[in-house]
Amino acid sequence: MLKKRKRSHLRRKRIPTSILLRSKLKSCPFKDAGIERIDYKDVELLKSYVTQGGKIVPSRISGVCAANQRKLKTAIRRARNLALLSPMKGYVPQQINVERKFSSYTNSKRPE
Repeated sequence: MLKKRKRSHLRRKRIPTSILLRSKLKSCPFKDAGIERIDYKDVELLKSYVTQGGKIVPSRISGVCAANQRKLKTAIRRARNLALLSPMKGYVPQQINVERKFSSYTNSKRPE
């Protein structure tokens, strides 16, 4: 059998696990602002928690606590179902046209 060589000069110093397990204390932005209910109609708020690809930002990145992350998830899904948020690109700007005529189809069927 071959003997193992000692490579003491190449050995890396190990980082203590207490330092590795330490993490920055992130406080929940919803608790800091005093928001108890996350509304699906508040598109400006929801759009900051959705990436450009349409994915929901995970709580480890955004700093949202677990309970509010679940509320945020349901609010984003509801906004997507109502087409307030796009399923792919995030925010869909809404155009409100008050003077919209109902349809040109009904006007074309009328006899002149």
